[in-house]
Amino acid sequence: MTQTSYVPRFLEKKLRQYVQQFPVTLLTGARQAGKSTLLKHLFPGESWEYLTLDQRGILHQIQSDPDLFVKNISSNIIIDEAQKCPELFHAIKWRVDEGLKHKIILSGSANFQLMSRVTETLAGRAGVLELFPFSVNEVNRGRNGLENILDGKFKALDKKSDEQMLESMLWGGFPKIFEYRKPEEKKNWFENYRTTYIERDLRDLTQVADLNDFQRFFEKAAFQIGGILNLSNIANDIGITVPTCKKYLHILETSYQFFLLKPYHANISKRLVKSPKLYAWDTGLANYFLGIDSEKYLKSSSFYGSVFENFMITELLKQNSFLSRKAHLYFWRTSSGDEVDVIVDYKNQLIPVEIKSGVQISDGSIAGLLKFMDLKLPQKIPYGIVFYRGDRIMQIRPRIWAVPVTFI
Repeated sequence: MTQTSYVPRFLEKKLRQYVQQFPVTLLTGARQAGKSTLLKHLFPGESWEYLTLDQRGILHQIQSDPDLFVKNISSNIIIDEAQKCPELFHAIKWRVDEGLKHKIILSGSANFQLMSRVTETLAGRAGVLELFPFSVNEVNRGRNGLENILDGKFKALDKKSDEQMLESMLWGGFPKIFEYRKPEEKKNWFENYRTTYIERDLRDLTQVADLNDFQRFFEKAAFQIGGILNLSNIANDIGITVPTCKKYLHILETSYQFFLLKPYHANISKRLVKSPKLYAWDTGLANYFLGIDSEKYLKSSSFYGSVFENFMITELLKQNSFLSRKAHLYFWRTSSGDEVDVIVDYKNQLIPVEIKSGVQISDGSIAGLLKFMDLKLPQKIPYGIVFYRGDRIMQIRPRIWAVPVTFI
């Protein structure tokens, strides 16, 4: 697929609602996720002024007197990379409390700075939204499948082709990637993303002391996707301390490179694994670090199962971010080895989800699912789901549905 025009985002409806409801709206997310494109499309220049603090002249002008800048706001305004001027947030708070008649949208990719500014100065005055790289349904102009899945409406799902799913899994969802046809061009883009954002911006924003160690940590993290996080092992491999690893992980989390899936805990007798699992927000970038650059290599790689699981979980999370009522996602694993890939906590119900990269579903592959569904928990477990590479939606057990991954 080559992106030639604006691709609608599922977040558009919620973003419009937030702008109408709140005096200030904050849109955050990874660099190159499409924030500026989305804002310019929804709020065009006729009625909105657009400024980016990436332009040094504008940044210096606002820094010299942020109160005067905010006082002179005379139309709705979008301020991109707003975290570069911390003084601006205090000025906005003052103007909002005075009764600002116009709307302000702040956007940026450095969430660790943006959120701290909002918490300190704009709490209760700003609505906060996150934009992620394209979900597979946005790329293929489908509908959000998660809501139907969580409501048990399996027959209402849209189907994508296996090729569309594999392409999204291989190259991820950064909008810019779809402008290139050749794998070499896509790899060049990821290399540039790493050098200009991870190596320059993150170091500037967080004062990473040793860029080589940080780079090695990022690469090690990519090799850990889908696994239980063990910072001690990573620290030993790199030769740095565990506290340094925690600092680097926090940077990569708050800049939307990685996320942690926490374990589900319930009041049951078996001891549960307490460490989180690590995943990348974009499988294209993870594959770049893993050296995977073709669908053939992806399917034959020893990392295929991990990348497949990572892709499906990020799809669930992306689509969850568009819902009016969000679910909470966890994983479940006991010390004896029983495991379920995802536990979805939704509307006071628990829906266990297994993710299988094969076309067949064996009894052994759903053993953990069955054990979880037999637990005596306070929340109802209406049914379980197995995502697999087959082509039919079918009920394989009295409360267990098999759903092809192409229907997510």
